[in-house]
Amino acid sequence: MPKAVKILFSLLLLTFLLSGCSLKPRTDGPILTAQQRQDRIEQLQHFELTATMGIQSPADNVSGSLLWQQQADDYRARMNNSFGISIFRLDSSAGSTRLQVRGEDYQASNSSELMLALTGWSLPLDEMSLWLKGLAGDHASAKEYDELGRLIAFTLQDRSGDHWQVRYESFFSDSLALPRRIVVQSDNIRIRLLIRSWQL
Repeated sequence: MPKAVKILFSLLLLTFLLSGCSLKPRTDGPILTAQQRQDRIEQLQHFELTATMGIQSPADNVSGSLLWQQQADDYRARMNNSFGISIFRLDSSAGSTRLQVRGEDYQASNSSELMLALTGWSLPLDEMSLWLKGLAGDHASAKEYDELGRLIAFTLQDRSGDHWQVRYESFFSDSLALPRRIVVQSDNIRIRLLIRSWQL
């Protein structure tokens, strides 16, 4: 092997080894106390996440990719199947909801009731912007926390009176420790979410 090639190879190997020293999980800012973390998460009014979502109900089993965009009290949700075909598109703002299912548009004042009527899924949409972030809301019960003070489970009641058990199976490793795996379950519907990314 020519000397110049050996030198170049040695430099590339050294660069690779040095860069490998920095391949550690990143933490976003300093370590927060449980209260500081909750305060920071409560302040998140604008965020976007992408997730793999599965819904199991007596009528149907559906899975696909979810995009959730939150702007204060308004939100937009898009769910597509593995082929990129739309399962539903939901826009909620100023007390009005627009839902697109199977190419048809529908409007109502309540997201959960509209979703149930058109798809057969009773989803806890009214407080979804909270439980996606790992917050329980004012009307939650049976709250459970882990040794770090993170909420890991609670029960909520939606507008139609259904009770849901929300459980956080894992969190991201940054200082906010936002949820990564979430299971939400009622008597007859089970929702699984694997959040792939957060944009804050």
